[in-house]
Amino acid sequence: MAGANTRGARLLITLAINFVIPVAQIIGGILSNSIALISDAVHNFSDFAAVFISYVAYRISRKGVSTRHTFGFQRAEILGALLNVVILTCAVVYILYEAINRFFQPEAVSGGVVMILAGVGIIGNGFSAWLLHRDASHNLNVRGAFLHMMGDFLTSVVVLVNGAILMFKPWYWLDPLLSVLIAAFILKNGWTVVKESVGILMNAAPRHLDLEAVQTVLEARPEIHSAHYLHAWQVGSCGVAFTCHLTVDDQKVSQTEALAEDLRKLLYEEFGIDHPVFQFETRVCGNATLLCEISDAEKPGGPGPAADSPETDDQRSKQGRNPGRFSSGRLLEIGLRVLVGGIFIYAAVPKILDPAAFAETVLNYQILPEVLINPVDIFLPWLELITGVLILSGLWLEGALVIYNLLMLTFIGILIYNTARGLDIHCGCFSTSGTEVINLGTILRDSLILIPSAYLLYRVFTRSAGNSEGRSDRPADAA
Repeated sequence: MAGANTRGARLLITLAINFVIPVAQIIGGILSNSIALISDAVHNFSDFAAVFISYVAYRISRKGVSTRHTFGFQRAEILGALLNVVILTCAVVYILYEAINRFFQPEAVSGGVVMILAGVGIIGNGFSAWLLHRDASHNLNVRGAFLHMMGDFLTSVVVLVNGAILMFKPWYWLDPLLSVLIAAFILKNGWTVVKESVGILMNAAPRHLDLEAVQTVLEARPEIHSAHYLHAWQVGSCGVAFTCHLTVDDQKVSQTEALAEDLRKLLYEEFGIDHPVFQFETRVCGNATLLCEISDAEKPGGPGPAADSPETDDQRSKQGRNPGRFSSGRLLEIGLRVLVGGIFIYAAVPKILDPAAFAETVLNYQILPEVLINPVDIFLPWLELITGVLILSGLWLEGALVIYNLLMLTFIGILIYNTARGLDIHCGCFSTSGTEVINLGTILRDSLILIPSAYLLYRVFTRSAGNSEGRSDRPADAA
């Protein structure tokens, strides 16, 4: 308990330090006219948010579990981390926008002020990293905050070097260049957080855990004839939950309890699995494969399902029906992906090439406050381009289609709203030339574009649901 209390105190001290540092750097950046210093402050403020999330997660974890939240509230930290990345990404867009302007219109930067404020960041971030180092070795939540502190420490060193150079050389282009590098560093760390957070929310197996190795270790025990249907997931930022089916000889329950205790110690020492649950059986169930979703009968040359499986006839009939249907459906899906993804890429390119004209279009809609015009002007076309590329490539297809359909619904809603207001402005949907006037025709066109994207989304999620249904239809002992 004492260790937990001191961990909370160290997080609070780190939280206070990482609030003072970015405030001081923002003031110094404004006084010195340094975008690099302001971007470093934004990064430092993101670490304030990261430490705040860590502290809230620490406090929530001490509340324990309830009958409704049987795993506790650990995933509140994951949701907060995702929100933090979204906010941070918007800030990065602003940093890049200002840095690009500085490339074309360089301004004088006070190197002395930059060095002083960067030095403050080095001292504060270094001290914060030292405070968190003790708990970082055994607590993933604190380890994430520790890595943020180390990243800020290194970033402040880069800014310090920038200030030193500016005191002797008028290389004002170096300031926006370092801003771009810092922005790239922030995005890289943000993408890592997104991948880990999405993996946890999707109940993905931890990246460090090899389920095949776990299966091999379990089946190496002489008491176990088969280990199958393995599942592993993280409840929160730390701890691994695990379930599997184990085939053993018919024996007393007390004997399986002793075996289970040995296996718990083994899995914790070998793989760090701290919440294992075992289902003991006297004969294999289903297909007895590593994963519930994978059937050997669906693999070319596979041995087929177990002879006593009640699904054998149904699987054979599905195997005979699926190839033709899959081929035609696959061709349709690829064609629609090319159409839908190509539309967004085609719409994004002119906006990226002429951001000033697109900013004027966004302003004419009279919906957003002026302070958000430039961030939307930069962020939206790139979001369209990336979404289109993801749909074309099939990478993260479900997420890309969700974003696509949400954007299309938003666009259609805005067109309907401005048409009802009677505004005579151009759409800016596929060009910035001003030839696309908002009218019923543009609303109808976007509505027609929504149809294939909505169908793709339905098809993808139906296919995912179909895979899950194959598992839920099995008997309770083979789930």
